[in-house]
Amino acid sequence: MSATKPRIRVAAGSRPMAAASRSAHQSADLGAQAVAGWVPPLLSPDAEWLYERDLSVARIRDLVRNDGWAQAAVDRMVDMTVGATFRLSAKPDAASLGISQAEADALALRIEARWRKYANDPTFRADAERALPVVGLFGLAARELVATGEACAVLRWLPKAGWPFATALQMVDADRLSNPHGAPDDETIRGGVECDANGAAVAYHFRDGHPSDWFASAKSQAWTRIERFERLGDWERPKVLHLFEKRRPGQRRGVSRLTAALVKQRLLAKYSEAEVKAAALNGSIVGAIYTQMGSEYAAEALGSTDGQQDWGAFNAARTDFYGERRLMDEARFVTMFPSDRLDLNSTPRQVSGYPAFQKAFLQGFAASLGISYEQLSMDWTSTNYSSARAALNETWRTIQRLRAVIVWGFVHPFYAAWLEDAIDTGEVELPAGAPDFYDEPAAYAQAEWVGPGRGYVDPVKEAQAAILRIRGRISTYEREAAEQGGDWMLNLQQAAREEAAFRDANVALPDDTVAAPSAPARETTDADQDEDDSKQREAA
Repeated sequence: MSATKPRIRVAAGSRPMAAASRSAHQSADLGAQAVAGWVPPLLSPDAEWLYERDLSVARIRDLVRNDGWAQAAVDRMVDMTVGATFRLSAKPDAASLGISQAEADALALRIEARWRKYANDPTFRADAERALPVVGLFGLAARELVATGEACAVLRWLPKAGWPFATALQMVDADRLSNPHGAPDDETIRGGVECDANGAAVAYHFRDGHPSDWFASAKSQAWTRIERFERLGDWERPKVLHLFEKRRPGQRRGVSRLTAALVKQRLLAKYSEAEVKAAALNGSIVGAIYTQMGSEYAAEALGSTDGQQDWGAFNAARTDFYGERRLMDEARFVTMFPSDRLDLNSTPRQVSGYPAFQKAFLQGFAASLGISYEQLSMDWTSTNYSSARAALNETWRTIQRLRAVIVWGFVHPFYAAWLEDAIDTGEVELPAGAPDFYDEPAAYAQAEWVGPGRGYVDPVKEAQAAILRIRGRISTYEREAAEQGGDWMLNLQQAAREEAAFRDANVALPDDTVAAPSAPARETTDADQDEDDSKQREAA
């Protein structure tokens, strides 16, 4: 009769003794040399960031002020997300409003016309500080989002004589958002954000002045509580706009994307500065003058009788000698002090490894922001058509996501508040039988926003591809125009005016038909384009 093999039962959550010294996952192995001593704390998003926020943001701002690469990175992100134009494309929902699509389209045109009047006001009445147009306010919010991780604004009600709109936006420095009187964070208020039991923000606490403003010290010690929404019936009109990219559940304040690369970029800046200083110093030293006089000869030449030289007198004599002569100023022959020798500095500064080192750092910095190295450095010398197109496609996904964050967290709430104001004052007339704005605010405020264009790598190829997409019904004129930062309706209206001008001037209209490209003997591939790019660079 064979012996029965004993069973070993292991309680759930425990592990056999044989495996007690090792972990199932290398990420939790305390004995591995690669991760020895790496035991970061496991914290909530607010506990991770709020205590360290002020110092981190101060360092980020200092880096952006003084480091050209960091400043360029922020500028590129703002240029691509908001840029100089950020157009409204109103899309009121005809089905929800109970009106025809034709009425909805006409309403959209009226809304867009009034919005342009408001957003492009030359006296900046949309800005409570009267300093920026609406696109400038959007750009400032985007800049704060990219640099510090968040942007804050308060919607003010500021009626003005002769101006039909009372809605105005006031940007507020996020440094002023804090707990009243420096109170510690609790379950209700953290980092100046007051939330309800579900974690939804209900109010914000702002200092009346910046904490570092010595000239407004009294204001910096006073706080104002502003509710997030103003309730008008069932409509919640936004009062505070808090823009940030939420990356963890329960997060109440924004974290800058520059935080992850801050230390490395600071080291690169210091290293670059040291290299430039060393190169400048090396280039400023033309040569050195050496004396070949021995100690006994020097003592005798200086009139010493005991064999001890007076170097002070010797150097004074040399100074007087050279002071009367300009050695290296347009002189072909240099007159030297007796026993002196001039050695010119012919040792070059070894900097061959610096460009590659800097490029590696900048590639990592650009990747952390979601843009390409070429866009950050403006170095396109080693870029071909294929890599440029691939980089543009990847960067565009990041820009689209970041633009969406700006739209839903800042732009759209501001637009909805303005639209309520415009409809309430009669600036935007509603179709007959349409419901009140307060009954269907979401249907009236539905819209798309057109930012800066994507740009072209090969204009001819991409224009032909756009035409093929439209003809194949997989795209529209509106979408293709929006990809390049345009408005298809404005393009259509302008084209009609231009055609009318041609006819009035009795000038033949240009042939705007785009013929399909003739089939080449062999289809041009990306490799062919890359080869052409290489030949052009070699020829240059």
